[in-house]
Amino acid sequence: MLFLLSGYFVPRSVHKKGIARYLKDRLLRIGVPFLFGLLLINPASVLLARLSPDSPWGNLAWSELPFNRLGVLWFLVVLFAFDLFYCAWIRLRGDHFAIDTSIPTPKQRSWLISAVLLAMIELVMAMQTDLWAALSRSPFDGLASQGMHIFTYAFLFFLGCKASFHRWLERLDAHLVVRWFRFSVVLALSLLAITIVLAFGGGGNVAHAREISFFMNLLNPFIGWGVMTYLLLWFQRHGQCCGPWLATAGIDSFGAYIIHPLVLVLVLEAIGFIGLNHWLIFLAASALGIVISFGLIHQLRRIPAVAMVI
Repeated sequence: MLFLLSGYFVPRSVHKKGIARYLKDRLLRIGVPFLFGLLLINPASVLLARLSPDSPWGNLAWSELPFNRLGVLWFLVVLFAFDLFYCAWIRLRGDHFAIDTSIPTPKQRSWLISAVLLAMIELVMAMQTDLWAALSRSPFDGLASQGMHIFTYAFLFFLGCKASFHRWLERLDAHLVVRWFRFSVVLALSLLAITIVLAFGGGGNVAHAREISFFMNLLNPFIGWGVMTYLLLWFQRHGQCCGPWLATAGIDSFGAYIIHPLVLVLVLEAIGFIGLNHWLIFLAASALGIVISFGLIHQLRRIPAVAMVI
């Protein structure tokens, strides 16, 4: 959904600023947070995580610790690459941004075809286990867990670019969205039930882990289309009552994403020493990590120099 929304605002921004100024702004807004995260946030997260009593990095030599790796910063690298592709396309064909609402929104058949094609591509990508294992041991470790979805992300980004020309996101077919969302919920619950049965069926969690992973990749687009479009529809319908805080959260989300690994490690360290159940630690750390990340960035953005970048 982040790639979809990012792509939606690219064409009008490129048209308004021009390619050179747009890329300069993107280098500032993506490059500076990327360097900050790569050189400060990620290494600090590793150092603090190493102090945990049960940390798998506790006995590793300093040269073996995963410093200066992409981690969650993979998103910024891929996003900037998509920006470059779009600007190259505009350079070749010319910038002719104009809104044309006469083009109807894609119908169910189009969404179904895209979901089927991307599901097959995701399944093929998930089978490249040697590639993802090699990436997980390299500085590009973040792409090891997300690289298999790269074509889906590209589809969503450039769909967002196309949608901005025709206001598709503002003209969603509510009936189709609700029907597909119900379909997504059924698929997700069915997948959850299968996973639970295999996990608690006596050793099935190990024997069938790979099959479950492939099955999940196959269903990702079908579940994702329903969830994303329903969220967009819900936000539009509740814009008057939820608009202000959603807008604020959207502005703060970029910075919160950059700093959340360090915040999460700190929260896990603090809660972990209490000795709670692992599930309670996970739930508490997730909730606190989100609140603290957004709250901290919201305060930091009061500084003009910080607000210029994030």
